[in-house]
Amino acid sequence: MSEDEKLLKEAKKLPWEDRLTHKNWKVRNDANIDLATVCDSITDAKDPRIREFGPYFKKTVADSNAPVQEKALDALISYLKAADADAGRYAKEVCDAVVAKCLTGRPKTVEKSQTAFMLWVELEAVEAFLVEPQL
Repeated sequence: MSEDEKLLKEAKKLPWEDRLTHKNWKVRNDANIDLATVCDSITDAKDPRIREFGPYFKKTVADSNAPVQEKALDALISYLKAADADAGRYAKEVCDAVVAKCLTGRPKTVEKSQTAFMLWVELEAVEAFLVEPQL
């Protein structure tokens, strides 16, 4: 077993937050893939994991590693497809992170960002996109 394989195997034992913010990009990448898989398996929008996972996306979509960032967007999209309007509580901070870090990235990253925005709108989290006028 290679060092990378050992690292990934050991990392799977860590809590989600530790895996998603790990110093090794391969661990973060693997964690986002696993998170997307778990979110794809959620069939009930009231599943407690929806509330657990929501706060993670602010950090994951702002990852400095482009491939990890794309996997984080994949996980976010899977999450939003499983969630209901209650997930809108995370919309503002996650959308701010997407705007700050993802819209100037690779074309695929921009496309995934737009998909995530549309899913937020479908969840009626439109307040994340409204800017209050400065008086």
